[in-house]
Amino acid sequence: MYVVIAGGGTAGFELVQELVRTKHEIVVIDQDKENCDELFAAFGIETVLGNATRISVLKAAGIERADAVVATMRSDADNLAFSVLAKRYVVPEIIVRMNKKSYFEAYQTVGVTRVMNEVDAFVRDVVYQIDKPKVKPIARLGEGAVELFLVRIGEKARIVGKTVSEIASDKGLPQESIIAGIYEIEGNEFKIPRGNTKIIGETELFVITKPDLVSKTARYLMRS
Repeated sequence: MYVVIAGGGTAGFELVQELVRTKHEIVVIDQDKENCDELFAAFGIETVLGNATRISVLKAAGIERADAVVATMRSDADNLAFSVLAKRYVVPEIIVRMNKKSYFEAYQTVGVTRVMNEVDAFVRDVVYQIDKPKVKPIARLGEGAVELFLVRIGEKARIVGKTVSEIASDKGLPQESIIAGIYEIEGNEFKIPRGNTKIIGETELFVITKPDLVSKTARYLMRS
């Protein structure tokens, strides 16, 4: 894929590092010459020195043939303007790192396909580390409507010995929560659960639920 990234700061640098590893063709637009030089020196990618909200700069970056664009600039106003121009060039995927929640509706209105809220991600990760040491966030799916997380089940958990069907029918587990995968630590084995699959101790469960039900679901699964 041909990817245009607006913003070569910390977030842009880390994104480039990942995309280069997966063999994508990348060009980064940034107004800071030092950022451009650093990106070229580190990854040998093309950079364009300039303002990503100007058509001439976008054309120099090859916006007409972009499969995806990513806005990682510090200003939501700049990210929004960049998104509007990307939409004008009919870029299929427009992804934005949102800094302020007040811009969410504006991003949706102009046709941004994915809005990433770094503040929410930071807060969520801190809460997991402090409040749920046995729970690990994996991903948010469907524009943030669904959460995939990993929970560690000890030997004394009440669900040990129960089948997935028995657990799913228990009123204590939210109906929206689904056990999507099981990793048995001792046997180093990953399983796709069936209704008659029994949960054993020292197991990690991959669970899907709504973001606001993660705590309730985790408490139910880990209770002893």
